[in-house]
Amino acid sequence: MGPPGAGKTCTWKTLGKAQDKSGKKTTIVDINPKTVSTKDLYGYNLPSKEWKDGLLSKTLRSLSDLPDINPKWILLDGDLDANWI
Repeated sequence: MGPPGAGKTCTWKTLGKAQDKSGKKTTIVDINPKTVSTKDLYGYNLPSKEWKDGLLSKTLRSLSDLPDINPKWILLDGDLDANWI
């Protein structure tokens, strides 16, 4: 959290590269939660009462399907907003 240009992006990219060099290939998914509606971010029930995954649940599912035990990060990169926090 901080103002633009404070180094937030450089920090997580540097940490990811450091883990890569230590032999732990880090998978990083960067999501701007303000680009989709809240229900498209988290998921929702269809009129048929069937669940529809949102961007986060799809991302979590795809990362959990990876067969390795290396670190996996999901970064919510965007303006702080009460709807997605």
